[in-house]
Amino acid sequence: MNYYLAATALRAFSATRPTKAVYRWLGNLKGTRKLSEDRAGWVLARLAEAPMTAPTRFLELGTGWMHAYSLYPALLYDAEVHCFDVWDNRSYKAFRNALPQVRAGLSEMALDSDRRQKALDRLAQVDAATNFDDAYRPLDLHYAIDHHGALPYPDAHFDVLYSVDVLEHVVASGFDANAADWFRVTKPGGRMVAQVGLDDHLAHYDPSRSKKHYLRHSDAVFRNWLENDVKYIKRLPADTIIDKLEAAGFRILQAERFRVNERPPVHDDYAGQSEDDIMTWRLHLTVERPA
Repeated sequence: MNYYLAATALRAFSATRPTKAVYRWLGNLKGTRKLSEDRAGWVLARLAEAPMTAPTRFLELGTGWMHAYSLYPALLYDAEVHCFDVWDNRSYKAFRNALPQVRAGLSEMALDSDRRQKALDRLAQVDAATNFDDAYRPLDLHYAIDHHGALPYPDAHFDVLYSVDVLEHVVASGFDANAADWFRVTKPGGRMVAQVGLDDHLAHYDPSRSKKHYLRHSDAVFRNWLENDVKYIKRLPADTIIDKLEAAGFRILQAERFRVNERPPVHDDYAGQSEDDIMTWRLHLTVERPA
């Protein structure tokens, strides 16, 4: 689809609450959504590196259609796993259809026999469920939503917060408050890990466009024509996101950048960004709340 046609369609879906509901309904018609094994593996690798205390608790920010990146942690760890989102976009059909892929993924992992069997036993109980509530019980998995992104959890509650392709969708004007909330619920010494897509998500519909195509448009053109609520991206550069997390109290342990191959055209409104930020289209972060 053409970039600008996609932008116009998504803006139309964003017009009212009913049109947004239609967009989510259409999204849920897709009964199969592939779980990225690479990204799930990245989350598991970060969990393996993180210090944990009892009782161990994880929180996935932005769980989407099928709790894609909480399934493996819930199967492999004796931990309380919480999934949080701002809208209930869950599709039980997509969740069910992901289970064979998860089973195959477990078979390829280097696990000791006891841990593998425990994970497979839990998966069998999930496979026997007929709804989300029944599937959650063997996983010790819990689900919550808040349309404003306010976390309904006590202070210093989680060992690890994790998210994949979520932080870029947090509204720019509320990012500072959300970052303070993420810090609040992280245990001292706990971590937050995130893969952040800094690319132009409209370009997903039109691969001929640069991953940083939005940089060619003025801020006013993007806000008044191209921006939408159903696939919102905040367009904050990597350095700004890092600065805001540090301002919330986090310490940066790792910030891995992925860069576009060619420098995109850049409007004067973005002239203040560093060359590194202009070229960065993806950011992998590991941060911690100091003990």
